[in-house]
Amino acid sequence: QTEMSTKRNVRLRREYLYRKQLETNERVVYDKKRKLKQAIESGKPIPTELREEEAELRHQIEMDDSKTEEPRNAMDDEYARAGEADPRVMICTSR
Repeated sequence: QTEMSTKRNVRLRREYLYRKQLETNERVVYDKKRKLKQAIESGKPIPTELREEEAELRHQIEMDDSKTEEPRNAMDDEYARAGEADPRVMICTSR
């Protein structure tokens, strides 16, 4: 392999790991919001591990819509906004 392809592979791997970390963080927040929502709907007390974050989670639950309610998959990210906005074209030269 050439140096350029090695650098490209390193960059792609780094981007993949970063996206997977973001996906994991979104999943954790989603689970917390789901637990809080279930507790509110059933009238049960809020779990002790969520009491400190309750205000922020309630705000996030209120702001969720159909697109942001479920966590996204990193694999589908490239085409997530395909129908909403046209991609930007960037032209560069070798100089």
